[in-house]
Amino acid sequence: MKRTSVAVLMIALAIVALAAPMASAQAPAPKVTINGLIDNLTSYSRNMGVYSGLLSVPDERQWYARTRGRFDIISEVGKAKGVLGLELDHVYGQIGTNGSSIANTGPTGGTTSSAQGFGSDGSFGLNTDSRGILEIKWLYVEFPVPLVPVPMTARLGAQPFGADSTYKLCVYTCSDFAGANLTTQITPNIKLYATYVAVKEALTGTQTVNGKPGPLGVGGAGTGLSAAGATTPNGASNYQLRGDQFAPIVAVEITPIKGLNVKPMFSWFTAQGNTDGNARSSRGGIVAGGTSGTGNTQFGASAFSNPDGSFRGGLVENRYTVGLDTQVRMGPFSIDPTVLYQFGNRRVFSQSVDGAAANTVAGALAQSGAHANSTYGASLDAWLIDVREGFQLGPLLLEALQVYSTGNSARNNQLGTVRSFQPLTTDTGYLADWGTQLTSLGLDYLNAMNEGGARIAYPGVSVGWDKYGRAQAGLKATYSITPALSVMAGVNGHWTAEGVQKGCLAVAGAGCLPIYNANTASTFGARQSTETKKVNFLGTEFMSEVRWRFADGLEWANGIGYMIMGPAMDMFSDPSVGPRNTKDAFMGTSRVRFTF
Repeated sequence: MKRTSVAVLMIALAIVALAAPMASAQAPAPKVTINGLIDNLTSYSRNMGVYSGLLSVPDERQWYARTRGRFDIISEVGKAKGVLGLELDHVYGQIGTNGSSIANTGPTGGTTSSAQGFGSDGSFGLNTDSRGILEIKWLYVEFPVPLVPVPMTARLGAQPFGADSTYKLCVYTCSDFAGANLTTQITPNIKLYATYVAVKEALTGTQTVNGKPGPLGVGGAGTGLSAAGATTPNGASNYQLRGDQFAPIVAVEITPIKGLNVKPMFSWFTAQGNTDGNARSSRGGIVAGGTSGTGNTQFGASAFSNPDGSFRGGLVENRYTVGLDTQVRMGPFSIDPTVLYQFGNRRVFSQSVDGAAANTVAGALAQSGAHANSTYGASLDAWLIDVREGFQLGPLLLEALQVYSTGNSARNNQLGTVRSFQPLTTDTGYLADWGTQLTSLGLDYLNAMNEGGARIAYPGVSVGWDKYGRAQAGLKATYSITPALSVMAGVNGHWTAEGVQKGCLAVAGAGCLPIYNANTASTFGARQSTETKKVNFLGTEFMSEVRWRFADGLEWANGIGYMIMGPAMDMFSDPSVGPRNTKDAFMGTSRVRFTF
């Protein structure tokens, strides 16, 4: 009996010993979580120019409310995870002829989202049934890369940029992209980011038509290489005309000593013909062409295609960006300097037309000396410097900001040298982390001054003001009354790096056209000497926020912004619509955010 008991015991122990590695070899159980936020806000604004692109229209006021939901569905199995990010933006009350921007014939007509409110997907009327667009923001998988000697994580699909290029938010990249990212922890103090961004895809490209070789880079009437990919004269079906457009980014995050982080980065962006409006916005009479960011159409009359909008070969841009982003922390002091430099080249097709009116793109370029039906090779030479300092004194945080970006002078047509800094994409978010409510995204991130970029590119996208560059100095103070309640107030001065002509004309999709020929009669009605006078001061902007985390996951934030306009802001005016001098802008927003 004793031997039998001992044998049974030994067999039981053996089974347990064998079961342990078998259990550990089983795949981990899948886990699914949902993170996100729901915003509800109301906002009153005056003289913001979101829809018109003008800051001088009398009594341009808006008061509305809207809700936004952001839901990230995260599936995890061990160290691998997949993420689906969804977003919805709807305005309170029906705005267009129906509650959806999918098919809407509201006040702006067509299927534009502006008929539902800028940036929104639809609107909630009675019964709140709305076939709004469900925005897919992220759809990616992330996993550790096997068979490499150092920890490496891969991320594939539609994904956020995160810290792939800089520490600072939206200086060169922001929001989302489709492509791949590899993050490698080389040593505890060195991390490498390698990113590939797909901007536009040529598929079979311009070399083939219905599988047969076709003329590369030929366009215009009668060739079949039409702007919208229309049916060709010989009956060939539709096809797309664009080159591959992409941007690799490499950045290295280094922590040489405690309190010092440095991140050198390099990026190459290449584009053939028209590209996304986030990557290249229209400035100073040069129409960039793009599908988002500035409101330009894909195939408008453009300096990067034929005058009729059809594809033209050889109009290629190669833009290189190098830079250094730094974080310094010394006790209560902090300093975050960022320096980026761009170089490269691009070829454009002149839109100039002899005899055209001076207040048109074609006429202004002709007056600047450009020849019609000619291509020009421009070199890129641009800088962006962004420095921020902070000092923590108990519950009081004092911060300062200095921004400078280069620009082109008023009479420079950018056909020879491009001095305007061009981020890859900020998704309207440059300086959204600073607290201004007007010149950058504030609490109401769909209602900033000129955010629609109807005539001149929005500086939250282009960084600079049109082609003239940017200079900004700001101060703000944040006082934490309790850990859950804080108050912020600040002031900013805004200038252009290069002088703006007071008589330049804001043209839709082209920027502010200067006056080139001082010997001809002015088209604007004022004296020529006054119109050609150059000014730099854009105005003084005041900002304030009160934030209260009144319950778990809930924050009530209130913000106001007011800007006293300077003379250079008159570039956002049109004499055919109203007076030249712009009106002061104001916005007040109250937002309740639930985060989960």
